[in-house]
Amino acid sequence: DTLDLDKEEIWTSSIVGVAGTIVVRFWFGPLCDKYGARVLSCAILCIASIPTGLVGVINSSRDLAIIRLFIGIAGGTFVMCQYWSSRMFTKEVVGTANALVGGWGNLG
Repeated sequence: DTLDLDKEEIWTSSIVGVAGTIVVRFWFGPLCDKYGARVLSCAILCIASIPTGLVGVINSSRDLAIIRLFIGIAGGTFVMCQYWSSRMFTKEVVGTANALVGGWGNLG
């Protein structure tokens, strides 16, 4: 309300956030293979805490789009969760495990 954003600016920030998530998912898979899901997930979430903490200082639609981009990138941790659960469970239950992990991840 206090930013006086129109619908186009709100849509732009939403698209930027989703686009950030989509792009980094292609990078996070190979990075999981190289560094492991735990290390990468920890690093991404720690780094993402900075823009999340800066949400209160947003003054314009541009600021909102930038913050949404970085928070969207943090949403790419979904890849690490799927990678991790795929490695932790046997082939007999990995589908159920991934469904639960993905479902809870989308819920949150």
